[in-house]
Amino acid sequence: MSRSPLQTFNKPFRAFIAGFILLISGTASAQSVVYYPFNSVLGISSNPNNFFWADFRLFTNSYFTSVTGEISPQFTVYSTQRAEYYTGAGVKLNFYNMFNNYNPVEGYFMNAGVKVRPFDKFKKLHIAFEISPYAVRSMDAGLFRTMLGIGYNFNQWK
Repeated sequence: MSRSPLQTFNKPFRAFIAGFILLISGTASAQSVVYYPFNSVLGISSNPNNFFWADFRLFTNSYFTSVTGEISPQFTVYSTQRAEYYTGAGVKLNFYNMFNNYNPVEGYFMNAGVKVRPFDKFKKLHIAFEISPYAVRSMDAGLFRTMLGIGYNFNQWK
């Protein structure tokens, strides 16, 4: 008997996804985009000017049947004129698995990073560096990831 994609998810996971969607819709007035070229990852953030914001990342170097992304709530820990320090945790999903009755969760991660604005003339441009331990769903393997990228904030930083 075939199960619908919603039956594949347990209630806490569905609550997490619903909360994340509400967070993005409520704070999406300003967005930030960052590209990590060494990892082939495109990130979209709801509003990094806020204390609490949402982050979505899409891995751009993958097969269509293995399109993965990450969603996570982020917290701004410390802010200066030139930098924003943040941390968060989230889940890595394989979106194709949602339609094939497989578990879409591939793993879990935590991250800590900084977005530095080094140019006075280009205040919306930033350089992002992040450290992110990652564990697969079964918790029997993992990676210690680092990412370096360049981003753009559509509104002025606070």
